Amino acid sequence: MNSIQPDTATRRLPRPLTAALLVVAACGTACAGSLEPSSYCGGIRDGSLDSLIFDADIRARGEWTDNVRDFNNDLNASDDDGWLITRTRLGVAWQPIDCLKLYAQGQDSMEAFSGRPHDTLGGSNGDDNFDLRQAYLAIGDDKNFPVTLTLGRQSLDFGSRRVVADSGWSNYGRTFDAARLTWRANKDWTVDAVAGNVVTIREDEFNTPDRASDLVGVFATGKLPGSQTVDFYAFHLDSEDSTIAPVRGDFWTVGTRLFKKPSKDSLWDYELEAVVQTGHVFAKKKELDLLAFGSQSTLGYTFLHTPWNPRVSVNFSYASGDQNAADGDQDRLQSLYPSTHAMNGLLDSIGWANVLDPYVELKVVPVENWTVSLQAHAFFRAETGDFAYRSNGSTPMRTPAGANDDRYIGTELDLTVQTNLTKELELLVGGGILFAGDYLASTGASDNASTVYAQLTYKY
Repeated sequence: MNSIQPDTATRRLPRPLTAALLVVAACGTACAGSLEPSSYCGGIRDGSLDSLIFDADIRARGEWTDNVRDFNNDLNASDDDGWLITRTRLGVAWQPIDCLKLYAQGQDSMEAFSGRPHDTLGGSNGDDNFDLRQAYLAIGDDKNFPVTLTLGRQSLDFGSRRVVADSGWSNYGRTFDAARLTWRANKDWTVDAVAGNVVTIREDEFNTPDRASDLVGVFATGKLPGSQTVDFYAFHLDSEDSTIAPVRGDFWTVGTRLFKKPSKDSLWDYELEAVVQTGHVFAKKKELDLLAFGSQSTLGYTFLHTPWNPRVSVNFSYASGDQNAADGDQDRLQSLYPSTHAMNGLLDSIGWANVLDPYVELKVVPVENWTVSLQAHAFFRAETGDFAYRSNGSTPMRTPAGANDDRYIGTELDLTVQTNLTKELELLVGGGILFAGDYLASTGASDNASTVYAQLTYKY
C-alpha cells in the first residue's frame, strides 16, 4: 500500500476546505450588517458537563454467504463462509450556546469466526479497533438564522444515497473530513454546499482522510405541491493523484430526482432520478474522456384498507457501460461514495455500473410493527463489450465479454423481515439467492449464489 507523502497532503489540504470557507466568509460579510449576534445566536445554555448528551449505536450481525464471488460449488472461496460482525458507536454532544454544537463519536468494528482475509483499506470487512468516527463543530442556530456551518469529521447523506452517502451496511460506515454549509432558504427549500475528503479505514492505525481525493458539491432539496419532493445536485471529484481511490479521475456528477411518498390524498408513490457524468478518468495510466449516465425509476401503490396493507412497486435501474474499450472514451457510470447495499439486490453481487435491472417489490405488514419485503430482480449487462460489476461499481465480476453477446446475468430473489422489538432494539433478518444466467454460464462457473443474515441494532 502506497502512502501519501506529507508534502503532497499538505499541499492539497486547503483546496476543498477553502472553497467552503470562502462561501461562509461571503455570507458572513453580507449578513453582519443586518443582524446583531444576539439575534441569531440564541441564548446561553448550561455549559457544565451535566449538559453533555450521550448516544450509543451497537450492532451485531451474523452472515453466511456461498458462491457470491465465484459462482462455483467446486471451489471454496474466502467468502464461502459464515461470520459474526459487531460494531459499537459511542457519541457525546455538548451545546453550551444555541449557535454552537460540538459532537464526537468513536467506533469499534470487529469480525469473528471468519476465515476470509481482512481488507480494511477499500473493503467492508475486518477489524478496526476503537477509532474516531466523527468529530465536528456546528456553528449556527436554524431557529434564528438560515445558515449553519459544520466543520470536521462527519457523516454525509444526500437524497437517494446512490451518489454520496454513509455506507450503512458496511461494518465501518463512511465519514468525511469536510466543511458543510447548510442554507435553509425557507420552510420548503434547503441547500447544502460541501467540500472535503473521504476518511479511509486503516487497521491498527488512526483513520485518516485521503487528501488526494477532493470532493466538492452542492445539493438542493425542496417541497413541491402534491406531496412531491425534488432534488438537484452536482458533485465534483478530483482523485487524479490518489493511490487508493477506487476511481482515479477529475469529473462531475450532475443529477436530479423527483419523488413522492404515499399520502392521504394519493396512495401512489414514485421516484424518478437521472444522473450524468462528464470529465475524465484514468484506466491503466491512460486518460479517457468520460460521458456516462444512470437512472432509477419506481412506481408503487399501497393498498391501505386491505389486510397487511401491501405495497407493490415496479422499478427499473440503469447504469451505462463502455461498449468499446479502445476508443479513448469511458462511457461507464463511475461510483462515487454511495450506500450500495440493497440498491441492486441483497447479495451485493451487482453494482450500479453497466447494468439493466428491472425488478418488482412487495411489502406487507402482517402484524403491527413487522414489515416483510420481497424483491425479484433480473440483471442484464447494458453493453456486451463491458464487464458486469460488483456492488462497488469498479470491481469486475468476470472478464470482458469480448464477442460474447450474452446480456442476461441472472435473477435474484430477496426476502427481508424487519421489526422493532423495543423502542431501542431493531431486528432485521434477510436472505437472497441469485440464479446464474447466460452471461455467467458462458464465461465460467454458473452455480447459484446465496446469502442469509440476522442483525440486531440497539440505539440509545
